[in-house]
Parts: sequence; C-alpha cells; structure tokens
Amino acid sequence: MAKRAEFTQRTSIAHLGWIQWGVHALFWLGYLAVRSAAATASPPAEMTDFPYLANRALVVACYLVLTGLLLGGVLVLGGRGPGWARKLALILGALALSPLTHWIEMMWPQVLGGDAVAQYPFVIYLFQFGWALPLWGLTQALLSYHFETMDQARAVARAQSLAYDAQLRMLHYQINPHFLFNTLNALSTLVLEKRNEQAETLILRLAGFLRYSLDRQPTELTELSAELDAQRKYLEIERIRFEDKLQVRFNIEQGLESVRLPSLILQPLLENAIKYAIAPRAEGGVIEVTAWRDANSVRVSVEDDGPGLPQHGKRSGVGLANARERLELIYGNRASLEVSNLTPRGCRAEICLPLEEVHGGRTAAAVAG
Repeated sequence: MAKRAEFTQRTSIAHLGWIQWGVHALFWLGYLAVRSAAATASPPAEMTDFPYLANRALVVACYLVLTGLLLGGVLVLGGRGPGWARKLALILGALALSPLTHWIEMMWPQVLGGDAVAQYPFVIYLFQFGWALPLWGLTQALLSYHFETMDQARAVARAQSLAYDAQLRMLHYQINPHFLFNTLNALSTLVLEKRNEQAETLILRLAGFLRYSLDRQPTELTELSAELDAQRKYLEIERIRFEDKLQVRFNIEQGLESVRLPSLILQPLLENAIKYAIAPRAEGGVIEVTAWRDANSVRVSVEDDGPGLPQHGKRSGVGLANARERLELIYGNRASLEVSNLTPRGCRAEICLPLEEVHGGRTAAAVAG
C-alpha cells in the first residue's frame, strides 16, 4: 500500500512539468483566439492593407517564447527553493516581461508593414494587451499550488498508511508469541511425561497452524471459512493439552463461508475462553462458536460455560484488548466486540462486523474512515 502511494506521488511530480508546459501552450493559443475575436468585432476598413493575422500570431509567439523561458528557468532553478518563491517568481517575472512585450507589440507592425507606428503609453498597453502576462503567471502559480497540495495530501495519506500498517502488524504479531508460550509449555510437559506420540502430534499441528499464520499478512482480511479452519487447528492443539476437558461446537449459518474478517481475529477470543473457562476447572467445559447474519452485519460469538466475568466485569490479558484495537483500526465504529455474562453461567464474546463478501480469497484491509 505504501509503495503504491509512493509510486503515485513520484508519477504526479514527473507529470507536473508536462502539464505546466501543456497549460502554457494552451494559454497562449487561447489568448491568440481572444485577440482575433476582439479584432473581428471592429475590423479595419481595408483588410488587405496589413497582415493583421500574421502580426497577431508573431506577437503571441513572442509572448509564448518569453514566458516559456521564464517557466523553464523557474522549473530548473527554483526546484530547490520554497514553493511560495516559485509562485511569486512566476507572477512577478511575467510582469517584468511587460516592457519587452510592449516594445514587441510596436516592433512587429514596423517589420511587417514598413511604416512607423504611433507610440502608445505603457499603461494603455497593459490594459489592452499586457493583462495576459500576470494572468499567465497566476495560472501557472495556481497550477503549481494545486499539485503541491495534492502531493502533500498524498504524503499525509502515505504516512497514515505506514502508521496503520505498523500498528496492525504489531497487534497481529502479539498473538503468536502469547500462543507459542502456552503451546511450548504444554509441549515441555508432554516431553517430561514421556508422552512422545502426543508431543509429536502437537508439533505437527503447531506447524500447520503457524503455516496459516505466517502465510497471512497482518493487514489483510480473509474468508470466514479459512479463519475457522485455522481455529480448528488451534483447538486441536489445545485438545492435546486438555484432552476430554475441552469440547468445542461450531454453529455456522450456511452461506457465510465467503464473508471476510481480519485473520486470526477469533484466536484471542478462543484462547481467552480456554484460559478462564476450561483450564481452571477439573471437569473442563464446552466452547461454542456461532456465526450468523444480522441485517447488513455478520456476528460471530464465542461462548463458554465457565464461571463468567468476575465482579469488576472484565477479564485480564491482552487478547480482548488486542482484538478490539484491530477491529477499531480496520473498521472504525462499524465494528464492535462485546463481552457479557450468560445465564445461569458462562461468558460470551461477540464480534459484530460489516457484512462484506469476497470472491477470490484474501483481501487487504482498508483504513477506517
């Protein structure tokens, strides 16, 4: 995402020069058209006495060349200066050309017609013809300002994207060390108790789960079916730890397989349920994962039959906080994670997400707006 934004910014900067030159040529072609239209409103009595169109074309060509030299100088020499200095140089530089263009306006009739042309004051020239010079400078300055504003907006968006990606990656990578710590502790116990076959099975299932985890980018969304498959691998690992103490049921509404959600978003919820509802109880317990449509949303809940929330209403640990922060980063206020007690016992963690389906697999998460 960040690389694409950087490429777009470089492309816009490279095209700015070409656009300015294009606007430069179109401006003076338009100016020639305006002067020609004004001349036809009150044509001379004898059009054949003087090459009026050639005179206008040569005069405007001089305008084009002189302002072109100014534009080239500003683009080359002013590239390292502050933006306001370049814009001021375009406007004031165009005004500074007016004495020379005033002389050109009187020079070409003499060259073409061979007759002396009456001199007219500089102020009259500015109002009659020279107004185009500061207007050209203002047009170029505004064009430059427009592109600079766009580049600044892209730079801000790129910085926000980088920060967003970094934060999501940090939250994503928090999951694996926490999970690995518990799993390696269980593996150590199996080895010490010489339960080699179970230890080998645990290692193989851990490798399968980590393959899924490492194959997913922290910033991408994945299909619900793939997420549930990954969590089944995780629960198989936990079953080796808890054996018959852990029972899991899945109740997934048909047709939700392609709904997308953040990868590994369910693991902290399952791990939390195992920690508080299964591990402390000698008889173990049951965890039920349910997913269903709710209007334009999809809801996924993880319920357990444990003792429920403590009196202060919260469970400790980083799992739920991690999941909430990831949801907020990706969806803003369009998603939520609520934890509540069940009656007569148990706890439910429920995620509500916008109902978004994808055809073709994994998708990058967008910044919440």
